[in-house]
This record gives sequence, C-alpha cells and structure tokens, in this order.
Amino acid sequence: MLKKKKYKKYFRNVILFFIFLILLYNFVGIIIHSKKEVIVPNLINKSLTESLDIVSKLGLGLKKTGEVYNPNFPAGTVISQQPSAGMRVRQGRFINVVISLGGEKVFVPNIIGEERRKAEILLRQYSLSVGTVTERYSYRYAKNRVMEQEPAAETIVDKYTPVNIVISLGFPPEDVILMPEFINKDVSEVYSWAERYGIEVKVKEQVVEGISGGKVVQQFPQADTVVQPGQEIEVVVSKATKENSGIVEETQYNFEYELPFLGSSVKKVKIVQISPEGEIILYNKPTLPKEKIRLYVAPKPNSKIRIFVDGVLVDEK
Repeated sequence: MLKKKKYKKYFRNVILFFIFLILLYNFVGIIIHSKKEVIVPNLINKSLTESLDIVSKLGLGLKKTGEVYNPNFPAGTVISQQPSAGMRVRQGRFINVVISLGGEKVFVPNIIGEERRKAEILLRQYSLSVGTVTERYSYRYAKNRVMEQEPAAETIVDKYTPVNIVISLGFPPEDVILMPEFINKDVSEVYSWAERYGIEVKVKEQVVEGISGGKVVQQFPQADTVVQPGQEIEVVVSKATKENSGIVEETQYNFEYELPFLGSSVKKVKIVQISPEGEIILYNKPTLPKEKIRLYVAPKPNSKIRIFVDGVLVDEK
C-alpha cells in the first residue's frame, strides 16, 4: 500500500513538472514574440565601436567571435557578421562579428649595400615584394648594389608590402657631377670641390656638442645627388667653441689675423703661404667677421702670406 502511494506521488510530481515546462515555454514565447522585429544592419567595414552604437540603437547586442588578419580591411573593423545584413530578427538578438587585425605585420630588412639579386631574395624571405626599381650613379656604392630603400630598414609594414629600391650604376661619366659625402669632413673640402666644379656654397653654423669646429654635420642635397655648375648647395657646419675648438695654447701660434668687418654673413677665408718651395694652404674655412684666426706658420725664406676673402685677395704679409 505504501509502495502504491509512493508511485502515485512520483507520477503526480512528474505531471506537475511537465505542466510547469509547458507554462514556462508559453511564457517565454509570449515574451519573445512580444519583442519588435528589426532588420539587421550592415556592419561590414565598420569599427567595433561604431557597430556597437548601431546595434544598440536597434535593441540588438554585439558579440565578437574572432579576429583574423586581412589586408583588405583596416585593423579593428568588421569583416563578417552573422546574421547577415537585411535579415529580420527580434530585438535582444546578438549579432556575431569577426574583426580584422589588418595585414599581418613584418619587419623590413636592411638591404642597403647588398647586391641586387641577394636583396630581392631577402625581401621575399621577409614576405615582402620588390617595388619600383630606379638606377643612379654613385660614388659610395659599387655597381649593381642597393643604395637606397623605401620603406627604411626596421620599419614595421604589412606583409607583401612593396619595397622601392635604388640601384647603383657605379661611378658617373665625366659630364655628370655628383654631390660627394661631406658629413664629418672639414668644410674646406666642400669649398675645394665646389670651386673645381663652379658650385655655389651656402654655409650655416651650428654648435654641435662633441664635434670640433668646421666639420660638416648636414648637407643639402644629399650625397650622390646630381648637381649642375652654378647650382647652390648648403652645408651646416659645427661652430667652434671653447669646448670643441681643439685649439692649443696661444704660445704655439706665430701668426694672427682678425677678419675685418665685411658684413654680418660668414665669409670664405683662405690663407696661403707662398715661397720658392711652392704654395701651401694654411687655412680654408668659413669665418665670421671680426673673428681672430691664429695659426702656426713654419718659417720659410722669401715667403709671403696672402689672405683671400670670398676668392678676393684682401691682404698680404
């Protein structure tokens, strides 16, 4: 008898449970169907923030389900969605989206100075391609070597980005004038070269810590650029100070000359010693007016000292 009552109670509980599920199902259905239907918007190529703003206004949710590299979509934008744009769904539905990580990133290798064939192989090994190839004469790089690249070495770029290269044609013919590399050289070398080819030189001075006066720290145009006779070039030269002049004690000088005031601009001053043994250039630098020039001049019989300013003889001693 007790066993029979126990079974009746069990079946009653089962029936009540199923009735509860049916009521719950109908209740949920009523709630769901009471929600308004909306059309799924197109989120492709939109940022995650913009997409969230769009769907929230429609009573929808947004769920990021993945991230993939895709060079056709900017990083952070939607590349696919589910449900698709145009479908009808009820408010409260989540839209699943996959976000672009952009193109896969790689480092650009340094191919400057490499032989062309080796440089092209190296670019392919880094999942890059060869872009525009141009050729120029060069004093610095042997024929068929890479002398310039763009993007520069160690730049982070997308995979398969083209790298433009400039290939050296070697030394130029006699009728082509190339700008030499003057960085860290004495400005007197600039004047000597410019005088040979009829090039005008504009000099600017700048105090550079750790570099002695008269050294070229910048040049325009850059080395290996073609220039023409009469063209003006510009060099920035380190300015001499007490800290970087490297001047020895005054007692070691036996010649002193103060450049007269000939305007406020820097002047090209050349001091030459002429003797029966020949001509020696003692000084050939841009100099400020009223600046004192101190030199040690080796004694030579029947010698003369001539001072030139911008190519004009202004004094003789």
